[in-house]
Amino acid sequence: MEGIDALCKFMGGSIRPHLGECERCPDVLKMGYKEAENWTGFTCSRKCVGSLIASLQDGKIPEYAHLIPGRLPPVPDDFRTFLRNVVSKGVELADAEFYEDDIQDAPPDLQRFMSGGRRVCHLKNWKNGAFLGSIFHHIQMNSPTEVELTTWDLFHGHMFVHATQKDNNLSCDLGILFHAREFPKELRRNRLGKVIPIGHGDAGGERDVRIGTQCSIHQGKYYLRNYVWLVSNNAVVVLDTHHPDIREIIQDKEFHTVGSAYFRQIGDINYFPPKGLGGDVHKLFATVERKNLPKHTSFPPPKQAHRSTPDERRKRAQSVERDIHSMQKAHRHRWYAAQVVHYVSHSRETAGFIYATPRGALFSPTLRIKVALKESRERVYKEIQRMSDDMLHGLSRVLSSTSTQSIYKVLQSRVDSCDRPRILGEIKEVLESRDAKKRNSNSQQLEKLKNLNIQLNHANLALKLTSGASGLLSAFRAENLLQASISKYRPKELIAKYGSEDYDLTKAALYQRHAFYAESTLRAILLDAKEGIGPAEAGKKIAMLCAKEAHERWEALRKRREGIVALLNSKGLDDKLMDVIYSYEVSQ
Repeated sequence: MEGIDALCKFMGGSIRPHLGECERCPDVLKMGYKEAENWTGFTCSRKCVGSLIASLQDGKIPEYAHLIPGRLPPVPDDFRTFLRNVVSKGVELADAEFYEDDIQDAPPDLQRFMSGGRRVCHLKNWKNGAFLGSIFHHIQMNSPTEVELTTWDLFHGHMFVHATQKDNNLSCDLGILFHAREFPKELRRNRLGKVIPIGHGDAGGERDVRIGTQCSIHQGKYYLRNYVWLVSNNAVVVLDTHHPDIREIIQDKEFHTVGSAYFRQIGDINYFPPKGLGGDVHKLFATVERKNLPKHTSFPPPKQAHRSTPDERRKRAQSVERDIHSMQKAHRHRWYAAQVVHYVSHSRETAGFIYATPRGALFSPTLRIKVALKESRERVYKEIQRMSDDMLHGLSRVLSSTSTQSIYKVLQSRVDSCDRPRILGEIKEVLESRDAKKRNSNSQQLEKLKNLNIQLNHANLALKLTSGASGLLSAFRAENLLQASISKYRPKELIAKYGSEDYDLTKAALYQRHAFYAESTLRAILLDAKEGIGPAEAGKKIAMLCAKEAHERWEALRKRREGIVALLNSKGLDDKLMDVIYSYEVSQ
């Protein structure tokens, strides 16, 4: 017990007793509709995500998830206040209260790793940053597989908000999707590209993000790289990406990535602690006898992801549960892990290594102007030019408002009143210039359709029906709509496959909004005629089917490439010749 005594002395005797396993006490934020004006943006579009979060909130662990042992420190109250502000006031105002009123460049040596961009924010309250850091350490020390807090393994998570509607009330939750084993040896620049040696010039040389990596997709438990934490139960689960119930949210099968795009993401949290963070706590942890640490069992990955049999899935789950059970029984490991997490969560030092990329703050027009004003007037004008029309209109309303509402006070306070007239003038100048360019571009798009011998009334209506939110017209989108709607504009190959029937242009646009291309729009129209599911559902269904078909074609091409490479390697041919032959294969 010498190590424990030393640890008690090091931490001033403020050691908590042994922490048991997580007791799931759901604390979901409940709100009424009138309180939450922005909730609709956080409803989930994927059934799997909603099911996962609902199960965790109810204290149930889905078959494809494993609760990692250990207990996290209590969630600071600021997180629940932040969640309430997000759904009631919006992300921009919520971020204004949660993060420091500043945007900085990430450290140069970390910028290439940073999730969410190179511009970062820090949290106002260091305790919130320390708590976030403790979640990373909690995962590292309690995961059923090896995890390192480093640039090639676990260093980031995607923060999201989830809202569900029931009767006249809303249930809201805040969570983080963590990705470990981020940069394995097999990482490529694209799906079909070959794996470039680590440190090679084509991979960035010394800036190759894989330098030092010990991860490989061929490791038995590489698939255990996605972790989910929720405010409501303050627990972490690791997801089994081989399980069929989670298939629809797998962004990349080869690298077992649960896509953050399937969650309502509001920002990223990056954490790059030095190896010595925690000081003597980590030194003491390193003295634990190896025999007392859990032994991670080895289980080879299935040859085909997502197609394993129920028996294989059961054995794989049992393998993970055995590791978790062995960790639960390793009492000294449990104790030391708990102390490290506790120390990190109470250390101001931890917060300094949290680099957040919150979307509400980074895309806040007033905050961007405030930061630009610190540099020069020229920088302010450049920042205005980078903003979208909607952002500029919103910024103009805020800066010119005389309202006493808190929303305007918070945002207006970022820009001195003496600077506002000049900025409003520059906004007006930029918007007028864009309007002129937009009119010119739209005229050119109409001319393109005229040159294709499309009737003027058809061209104007198709351009209007396919116009984007910015008001820009697209001859390409309009032509695809016309080909799907009117047979005389339809290519012969499409007539041969889908017939020469004409469809109402306005109604066809409802299908094209989701299906996009002429052929997929025709497929959606025919599907709706057969199943009666409506334009939106038919368009979405065909779009997903087309994406699946495209993925299968790319996968077949990738496997073909691997076969070609193996054949050429066996013949002793060099890489340049392989690239030439492969480029020809792709072009065919």
